[in-house]
Amino acid sequence: MQLVDVLSPDRITVGISVSSKKSLLEKAAELLAAAPGSAGSREIFDSLCQRERLGSTGLGHGVAIPHGRVGGQENVAGAMIRLKHPIDFDAPDHEKVDLFFALAVPERCTDTHLRLLAEMAERLGRDSQREALRGTDDADEVLRLLSDNPADADAKAQ
Repeated sequence: MQLVDVLSPDRITVGISVSSKKSLLEKAAELLAAAPGSAGSREIFDSLCQRERLGSTGLGHGVAIPHGRVGGQENVAGAMIRLKHPIDFDAPDHEKVDLFFALAVPERCTDTHLRLLAEMAERLGRDSQREALRGTDDADEVLRLLSDNPADADAKAQ
Protein backbone atom coordinates (compact mmCIF):
# COMPACT_ATOMS: atom_id res chain seq x y z
CA MET A 1 0.00 0.00 0.00
CA GLN A 2 1.27 3.44 -0.95
CA LEU A 3 0.29 6.94 0.07
CA VAL A 4 -1.83 7.52 -3.05
CA ASP A 5 -3.81 4.36 -2.21
CA VAL A 6 -5.21 5.97 0.95
CA LEU A 7 -5.91 9.44 -0.49
CA SER A 8 -8.69 10.69 -2.72
CA PRO A 9 -9.43 14.13 -4.19
CA ASP A 10 -12.27 14.70 -1.71
CA ARG A 11 -9.78 14.39 1.17
CA ILE A 12 -7.30 16.89 -0.27
CA THR A 13 -7.82 20.53 0.55
CA VAL A 14 -5.61 23.48 -0.33
CA GLY A 15 -5.59 27.13 0.61
CA ILE A 16 -7.62 26.90 3.81
CA SER A 17 -7.02 28.95 6.93
CA VAL A 18 -6.93 27.64 10.47
CA SER A 19 -5.73 29.44 13.57
CA SER A 20 -4.26 26.65 15.68
CA LYS A 21 -3.01 23.09 15.90
CA LYS A 22 -6.35 22.08 17.45
CA SER A 23 -8.40 23.51 14.57
CA LEU A 24 -6.07 21.85 12.05
CA LEU A 25 -6.52 18.47 13.76
CA GLU A 26 -10.30 18.98 13.78
CA LYS A 27 -10.26 19.65 10.03
CA ALA A 28 -8.01 16.64 9.41
CA ALA A 29 -10.36 14.43 11.46
CA GLU A 30 -13.36 15.61 9.42
CA LEU A 31 -11.58 14.77 6.16
CA LEU A 32 -10.40 11.38 7.43
CA ALA A 33 -13.88 10.49 8.71
CA ALA A 34 -15.23 10.94 5.16
CA ALA A 35 -13.22 7.93 3.93
CA PRO A 36 -15.01 4.59 3.50
CA GLY A 37 -14.75 2.42 6.60
CA SER A 38 -13.64 5.28 8.82
CA ALA A 39 -14.53 5.89 12.43
CA GLY A 40 -16.29 9.09 13.40
CA SER A 41 -14.49 12.43 13.32
CA ARG A 42 -14.51 12.67 17.14
CA GLU A 43 -12.72 9.33 17.56
CA ILE A 44 -10.19 10.29 14.90
CA PHE A 45 -9.65 13.74 16.43
CA ASP A 46 -9.07 12.19 19.87
CA SER A 47 -6.53 9.76 18.40
CA LEU A 48 -4.66 12.54 16.56
CA CYS A 49 -4.56 14.64 19.74
CA GLN A 50 -3.38 11.68 21.81
CA ARG A 51 -0.52 11.10 19.36
CA GLU A 52 0.46 14.80 19.40
CA ARG A 53 0.67 14.68 23.20
CA LEU A 54 3.45 12.10 22.81
CA GLY A 55 5.41 14.58 20.69
CA SER A 56 4.86 16.77 17.69
CA THR A 57 4.46 15.08 14.33
CA GLY A 58 6.06 18.11 12.70
CA LEU A 59 8.96 16.95 10.51
CA GLY A 60 10.49 20.30 9.61
CA HIS A 61 10.57 22.28 6.36
CA GLY A 62 6.93 23.28 6.90
CA VAL A 63 5.63 19.67 6.97
CA ALA A 64 3.74 17.63 9.57
CA ILE A 65 2.23 14.14 9.47
CA PRO A 66 -0.40 13.89 12.20
CA HIS A 67 -1.48 10.29 12.57
CA GLY A 68 -3.18 7.94 14.96
CA ARG A 69 -4.50 4.47 15.51
CA VAL A 70 -8.27 4.57 15.81
CA GLY A 71 -10.63 2.03 17.30
CA GLY A 72 -13.46 1.29 14.88
CA GLN A 73 -11.36 2.33 11.88
CA GLU A 74 -11.75 -0.41 9.23
CA ASN A 75 -9.31 0.91 6.60
CA VAL A 76 -6.29 3.17 6.44
CA ALA A 77 -7.42 6.67 5.47
CA GLY A 78 -5.28 9.62 4.43
CA ALA A 79 -5.91 13.32 3.99
CA MET A 80 -3.77 16.21 2.80
CA ILE A 81 -4.19 19.81 3.88
CA ARG A 82 -2.22 22.78 2.60
CA LEU A 83 -2.80 25.93 4.57
CA LYS A 84 -2.98 29.44 3.18
CA HIS A 85 -0.99 30.69 6.17
CA PRO A 86 1.41 28.38 8.06
CA ILE A 87 0.81 27.73 11.76
CA ASP A 88 3.04 26.81 14.67
CA PHE A 89 3.10 23.02 15.03
CA ASP A 90 6.07 22.53 17.36
CA ALA A 91 8.27 21.28 14.52
CA PRO A 92 11.87 20.42 15.41
CA ASP A 93 13.24 23.19 13.16
CA HIS A 94 10.79 25.72 14.72
CA GLU A 95 9.40 26.59 11.25
CA LYS A 96 5.68 27.11 10.90
CA VAL A 97 3.86 24.35 9.00
CA ASP A 98 1.65 24.57 5.92
CA LEU A 99 1.70 21.00 4.51
CA PHE A 100 -0.11 18.33 6.50
CA PHE A 101 -0.58 14.68 5.65
CA ALA A 102 -2.89 13.01 8.14
CA LEU A 103 -3.47 9.29 8.62
CA ALA A 104 -6.09 7.36 10.53
CA VAL A 105 -5.22 3.68 10.78
CA PRO A 106 -6.93 0.69 12.37
CA GLU A 107 -5.51 -0.26 15.76
CA ARG A 108 -4.16 -3.55 14.37
CA CYS A 109 -2.41 -1.95 11.38
CA THR A 110 1.26 -1.50 12.36
CA ASP A 111 3.44 -2.43 9.36
CA THR A 112 1.30 -0.53 6.86
CA HIS A 113 1.18 2.48 9.16
CA LEU A 114 4.96 2.57 9.52
CA ARG A 115 5.57 2.10 5.77
CA LEU A 116 3.21 4.96 4.93
CA LEU A 117 4.86 7.24 7.47
CA ALA A 118 8.28 6.36 6.03
CA GLU A 119 7.06 7.05 2.48
CA MET A 120 5.66 10.43 3.53
CA ALA A 121 8.84 11.38 5.34
CA GLU A 122 10.97 10.39 2.33
CA ARG A 123 8.81 12.22 -0.20
CA LEU A 124 8.40 15.34 1.88
CA GLY A 125 12.07 15.43 2.75
CA ARG A 126 12.68 16.43 -0.88
CA ASP A 127 12.65 20.14 -1.68
CA SER A 128 11.28 19.45 -5.17
CA GLN A 129 8.29 17.50 -3.83
CA ARG A 130 7.40 20.16 -1.25
CA GLU A 131 7.68 22.95 -3.84
CA ALA A 132 5.50 21.04 -6.30
CA LEU A 133 2.82 20.40 -3.67
CA ARG A 134 2.87 24.05 -2.65
CA GLY A 135 2.58 25.10 -6.29
CA THR A 136 -0.73 23.46 -7.17
CA ASP A 137 -4.31 24.07 -6.09
CA ASP A 138 -5.71 21.01 -7.88
CA ALA A 139 -6.45 17.84 -5.87
CA ASP A 140 -5.96 15.57 -8.90
CA GLU A 141 -2.56 17.16 -9.52
CA VAL A 142 -1.63 16.54 -5.88
CA LEU A 143 -2.46 12.86 -6.36
CA ARG A 144 -0.41 12.74 -9.54
CA LEU A 145 2.56 14.35 -7.80
CA LEU A 146 2.31 11.84 -4.96
CA SER A 147 2.10 8.89 -7.34
CA ASP A 148 5.22 9.92 -9.29
CA ASN A 149 8.46 8.21 -8.45
CA PRO A 150 10.33 10.79 -6.32
CA ALA A 151 13.56 10.17 -8.24
CA ASP A 152 11.76 10.97 -11.52
CA ALA A 153 10.45 14.22 -10.03
CA ASP A 154 13.98 15.20 -8.97
CA ALA A 155 15.29 14.48 -12.46
CA LYS A 156 12.58 16.66 -14.01
CA ALA A 157 13.43 19.52 -11.63
CA GLN A 158 17.07 19.55 -12.77
